[in-house]
Parts: sequence; structure tokens; C-alpha cells
Amino acid sequence: MRKIYFALLFVSGIISTSCNNKEADLQFEKNVMYEVYPALIDSVWVNAVRNYVPPPPLGVDSSEYKLNRRKESNMRFNKELAEFKKRKFPVDLVFLDKAVVRDNSKELQEHFKDAVLSENDTLDTLVYKFDRKKLDSYQAFHLHYVPRIPRGNDRKFYNECCYSVRGVINLSRIQFDDEKKYGVLTAGINCGDMCGYGYRIYIKKVKNKWIVDKIEDAWIA
Repeated sequence: MRKIYFALLFVSGIISTSCNNKEADLQFEKNVMYEVYPALIDSVWVNAVRNYVPPPPLGVDSSEYKLNRRKESNMRFNKELAEFKKRKFPVDLVFLDKAVVRDNSKELQEHFKDAVLSENDTLDTLVYKFDRKKLDSYQAFHLHYVPRIPRGNDRKFYNECCYSVRGVINLSRIQFDDEKKYGVLTAGINCGDMCGYGYRIYIKKVKNKWIVDKIEDAWIA
């Protein structure tokens, strides 16, 4: 009986340590997210308005179509930005209230060549909710939180939406290298049926501060 008792104590200790480590890792990730959020959302907002061009109709030259649409988008962006400045900001955005899960470990390794990633690393599947007070403390934006991406008949939401980014912004969880010097996450904008686009954001630690290293186009639908 004593052997069984001590074995159970040993197993429970391992489980407890593992849970504590996971909680510490998640808290670390959240702290990094809130630290890098202002620079991240500034960049994503500008990119979303200026750079998104939907696929061209059939038979239309893609390069010319994109160039013309980007010119139109830039003109519209400059006009809207002038209006926002008159109102002294803040900008209204619709924001998914939780961090979703996306696997970007391959891209992390390709971007940061010296990043150390263990072969047995597994992606945490937990979706966690943001601390709204921490996000709202950055007052350049007013976030309107939604618990889910509108689907089906609820897609009329996108046509009625009058915000600076025409859709719902969602952020993924951050994936780190083993040494927690580098990270990657994605920002997606869902704007309706067959309408969505996203960015991959690379972050790194410089002098004990997390900064955005690069933002690149990731997908379009």
C-alpha cells in the first residue's frame, strides 16, 4: 500500500508541476500579447484598409486591376484618415474577443533562422479570452467585441458595418521558440462569405522589450 501511495504522490506531483508550467507559459504569452498589441494593431489597421484587393473578375488583367484598385483604396483611405483626424480619433474596430489557434511553427523557423524549436513541441489548443481592460487601455481604437464570427444569415452584419476595417479582426495565439526570443502570430479580417484576408506577424525580443519585426500577407479568400 505504501508503494502505491508514494507512486500516486509522485504522479500527482508531476501533473501539478505540468499544470503550473502551462499556466506560467500562458501568462507569459498573454503579457507579450498585451505588450506588442498597440504596434501590432496600428500596422494591421493601416494594412487592412490600404492593401487589401479582392480577386479580379474573370478575364480581367490581374496586375492592372490590382494597381487601379489599390489607387482607389489609397484615395479612400486618405479621405477617411482625414476625417478621423478631424474627430481626433479614436477608430472603431470590430474585434473577436478571444485568441484563436493557428500553427505557424514552420514559418517561425523560416523567418528567424537561429530560432530553436524542439521536435516534440506541440501546439497548445487552448482558446483564451482577452482581458478587455488591457486592450482598451490603448485608446487609439474603440473595440467592439463579438464572441464569434458572423455566419449564415448573420452575414448581413458585414454590409451594415461602418467601421474602419470592414469586418471582424481576430488574433491568433503566439507561438514562441524554445528560448522565447522570437514569436509569430496571425491577424485575420473576416468580411463575409468568401471574403477574408490575413497577416502573419513576426515579433522578437530586443533589450527586454517585444517589438514587431515584420508583417507579411498570409492569405486571402
